[in-house]
Amino acid sequence: MNSSPTPRKADLVAQDLMRAIVSGRVEVGSLLPREAELAARYGVNRGVIREAVKLLEVHRLVRPVRRLGTQVLDPLRSLSPDVLATMLMPAPGRLDGAVLRELLEVRALIDAEMCAMAALRRTAEDLRGLEEGVAVLGARLEDPEGYAEQVDRIAELVALASHNRIYRMMVHWHRRIRRGWGDFAVLARSPSEPHLQGLAGLVGMIAARDAEGARDLVRGFHRWITPRILAMAALRSGESPAGEFSAGAGLVSEFSAEERHE
Repeated sequence: MNSSPTPRKADLVAQDLMRAIVSGRVEVGSLLPREAELAARYGVNRGVIREAVKLLEVHRLVRPVRRLGTQVLDPLRSLSPDVLATMLMPAPGRLDGAVLRELLEVRALIDAEMCAMAALRRTAEDLRGLEEGVAVLGARLEDPEGYAEQVDRIAELVALASHNRIYRMMVHWHRRIRRGWGDFAVLARSPSEPHLQGLAGLVGMIAARDAEGARDLVRGFHRWITPRILAMAALRSGESPAGEFSAGAGLVSEFSAEERHE
């Protein structure tokens, strides 16, 4: 059994500071404490603090200001997937429902347009890859982790078929955001025959160059799955599903044809 590598001290310090900035406990525009103070607070040497602060610079969360110190920047101006991942999971094991809802809104729009573009631009080679991807998916219905991995692979194949490099980047960007979600990332893409049939139908629309049909199918799927993901996140975080969360509290296993074509 492989064990996860031990996190470096600088990574742990940077992660803690990132949470403090993203949560607002450290105000935008303020200055981080001096190296010596942070070193004493975390029980590390100043070299570790310098490396941690450099990591925050990479994520566009801080910047050095001459003669002043290290200034905190607005996390909403950062495009780093790690910053968004921290917004989504402000504490281990807890997903922020409001941030998750906003991410799912954007993801639904991107997915629908990416699939429509794939239908218009796909090549015969792209189509072969997608059809093979669905066949592999069908063989993994009894393997939740393998199924979830293959769903990610199919998303990448659709992005390839769009012939837009930005979509390809965004597929990997979203995958990095999910890093650290553990089994929740698998539960959100649970294997089922209706899900498999839905993806097969999407590939069929891409094959037929039916951009509008692909767009409508993906929109319908997101309308169906979003409240269920939100409810699942609330339950996993120990919150009471309320309001729109309650719509998915039962976590039904089927996506009906009526909802897909709504």
